Amino acid sequence: MSFDIFLVCVDQREVASFPRSIIEERFAPFIKSRTRDSWELIDSLADVWIGEDVQTSGFMVSRPPGDEKHPFWQALLDIMAQTQTVLYWPSGGPLPHAVVANESVIAHMPPDMIKKLGTPALVTSPAEFLERINDSEGLE
Repeated sequence: MSFDIFLVCVDQREVASFPRSIIEERFAPFIKSRTRDSWELIDSLADVWIGEDVQTSGFMVSRPPGDEKHPFWQALLDIMAQTQTVLYWPSGGPLPHAVVANESVIAHMPPDMIKKLGTPALVTSPAEFLERINDSEGLE
């Protein structure tokens, strides 16, 4: 079974967009191969699913790297620090199932999103992504 994470841009309680180039610049050093709408990352089974448009509302990652030291996590943190985005994932465990790199982003989330995912936790380092995901799964 695959685990997926989703990044979405929000503004004034609506889905918004930001330049796709921000994502490509951060992930470029470790993209193994590309198709029209996805990138396979090196040293992992991860695939980044992203559209072709110049502006994007976000992307999905199937099977993100399980190693917090993989450069993916620092790149993701950098992207989130530059954009008004929320990272979230499906989980049946305790809330929250979402994180932000800037607390100010929470005020821009749709109320239904917060209700479903919980108030996002703040991440300030790459290791915290996997910690928060594991916390929401009830893993130690």
